[in-house]
Amino acid sequence: MFSHVRLYFVRMSYRCINSSLKAGAFVLLVGSALAVSGCKGDPTLFGGCSTQNVNDCPTSEGFANPYEGQLELLSWTETLRKASLELVGQVPTEQQLRVTEDLGQRGLEASLAELMAQPVFGDRVTELYNDHFLTDKYLGGENAVELLDEEIWPNLRWFDSMGEDNDEVALVTNDSLAREPLELIAHVIRTERPFTEILTADYTMVNGYSALSLIGLPDLPLGLGEDPERFRTVQVPGIPHAGILTSAMFLNRFPTSDTNINRHRSRMTYWFFLDIDINRFGSRPVDASSDFGENPTLNNPDCTVCHTTMDPIAGLYMNWNERGEYSGEGEWFGPDYILPPGFNGEALPDGERKHALRWLAQRLADNPRFAQATVKTVFEGLTGQKVLDLSVSYVMPDMGGAGGAGGDMGVGGAGGDMGMGGVGGDMGTGGAGGDMGTGGVGGDMGAGGAGGDMGIGGAGGDMGTGGTMPPPPPPPLPEFEPEIDPDVDPALKRAYDVQQEILRTIKQRFIDSNYNFKLLVREIVLSPYFRAANATPLTPEMEIELSTFGTSRLLTPEHLNRKIEATMGIRWRERPGRTDYLRDQYRIFYGGIDSDLVTQRVTEPNGVMASLAQRMAYEVACSAVPYDFSKASSQRLLFPGIDRNVAVDSGSDQVREAVRHLHAQILGEALAANDAEIDATLVVLAEAYSLGRDGLSTGSVPEDLADPCRLNNDRMTGDSLPNDRRINQDPDYTVRAWMAAVSYLLSDYRYLYE
Repeated sequence: MFSHVRLYFVRMSYRCINSSLKAGAFVLLVGSALAVSGCKGDPTLFGGCSTQNVNDCPTSEGFANPYEGQLELLSWTETLRKASLELVGQVPTEQQLRVTEDLGQRGLEASLAELMAQPVFGDRVTELYNDHFLTDKYLGGENAVELLDEEIWPNLRWFDSMGEDNDEVALVTNDSLAREPLELIAHVIRTERPFTEILTADYTMVNGYSALSLIGLPDLPLGLGEDPERFRTVQVPGIPHAGILTSAMFLNRFPTSDTNINRHRSRMTYWFFLDIDINRFGSRPVDASSDFGENPTLNNPDCTVCHTTMDPIAGLYMNWNERGEYSGEGEWFGPDYILPPGFNGEALPDGERKHALRWLAQRLADNPRFAQATVKTVFEGLTGQKVLDLSVSYVMPDMGGAGGAGGDMGVGGAGGDMGMGGVGGDMGTGGAGGDMGTGGVGGDMGAGGAGGDMGIGGAGGDMGTGGTMPPPPPPPLPEFEPEIDPDVDPALKRAYDVQQEILRTIKQRFIDSNYNFKLLVREIVLSPYFRAANATPLTPEMEIELSTFGTSRLLTPEHLNRKIEATMGIRWRERPGRTDYLRDQYRIFYGGIDSDLVTQRVTEPNGVMASLAQRMAYEVACSAVPYDFSKASSQRLLFPGIDRNVAVDSGSDQVREAVRHLHAQILGEALAANDAEIDATLVVLAEAYSLGRDGLSTGSVPEDLADPCRLNNDRMTGDSLPNDRRINQDPDYTVRAWMAAVSYLLSDYRYLYE
């Protein structure tokens, strides 16, 4: 019986099936413990689009070159190669190149659709978003498992029942739990759901391993053989899911405490999903020695400048504790301690208190700033260029001054607009708050001051009477059009205006597509910011104005790792079965992050990174050149037109053509045979060949290849190669000469940068 259940449990993630059958199977599987959602069979915008069906592709209006005659853009095929390496870590197929060459932008759009249909595209996007969410901190060991409480998740450590040999299953389970928020993003993109669903999703993501931890299938035999890469959507009973906002990993990564009371979560919500940096509200200097008074986050203008916006959203996280666990109590502090929950001028209705984050998620999704934040995140992630920000600090509504304190039996002063009424003295009356203000606190036996229009009545003193007005709603968000620094360089201001116009266009197209993430990526790739190649002539002013174009940035270790495999046909690692160097031992050294102690990527190379790049060039050339020569010419990436027994003669057309092909394969350059770059590489090749031949003749250089370069096993699989493919000697020094040329190209900045 259970063998059929196991088979169906695996297959559910592979296909959409009849909903009644789906529901019935899951009742069989887990009874009523689990509800399933999200198996979408509706046609998608890019679903029928491919290079075989270009007419089924949605078309873009594209973008005009804003600096025609000065800004040079990549050709459509050059853009394709760049986008393919950026999005999926592959070089384009011959079909994609041919269609793009023939059809221009339409061919590129069809090719992009094919690229974005690949699972590896989801990996690239989750990598981009992890740079912000940093939830990969919990990968490895039991870092994610230990965040959760076994009293709430009694089957959390289901793998312990497998005995002592459960380390691998425990690790997979842990990593499956850790990846949940990023897998939600990948799912929304893959199924072309509105990207707002990363907030509004009424489900979470599990695979067979994490489902056992969160739901529990006690009668199901363990060791399912489930593919850990196959995630599906589930609704956990009793949890009011609100996409990423209710993810235990997200909530733990941005924790709360008894004193912080969700303010950190509030600040990151504004930053990630609305492109608002609350820290910029508080630009005024604060004297640490001054008396901040009682409850300054509610009463002191130096504090309320940030907290008036931050604290209402903090209250919306009221049901989620420091471990990301849901209480469902709907309880929060009173308005005399912190501003009531709400968002953007709207107070949280009492009936929504137990589902406050769902209420918030819908309002975040409906706010145009969500699209703005998403465009900014993806634009910066794909281009490596920061969006220009020339604005002064945000200007929030005037909170007014606090009324003065009354003396014995005195009346506290009235607060200004949106201000705080003063504190009454002993037996005194708290001052009245201004418009939308808070009435002052009454003294002992005193009456709290009346709140202003839509204000909060002040708290009564001992035996006193509080005000009667209801709590005010939170203030509205800042205006879309920020105030620009009047002292900014005019050339930079022109660059800002051009960039904002293009970003607004991209944002509107994103919204009009019902927040289709793939369309957003396509528009960024089509933009001149992604396609910029060169600019001439450049005056000092134009150099400033065009500084925001192009993506000449140091590749991340993950990106360089993918590029090596795509262009060279091997992976840079010790041997098959071992982790790639740039994903493991060299990742941090090459400027990467671990999402824990190292959370900011290094974007400018240092000495260690330069040394690693040089080592990569030597070792990859040493490994890739013999491996490529061992294959049939039709299967080679590097040397399809020349064999290793051909003498290296710089005057040979065959050798020159082989060098030209290396430039195309490794650097993506379509050069003429007589280009100066070809000549430069030929010089390196010829000199290496000449020096090596001289060494062979004197006996100072052996015929045998160095041990790491010898080829006896397949570089990718580790399988033993037949004798006719093994390469251990280089009696003519041709293989090592080609290694020198390949190493020269791999160390070129055009390979290490994009």
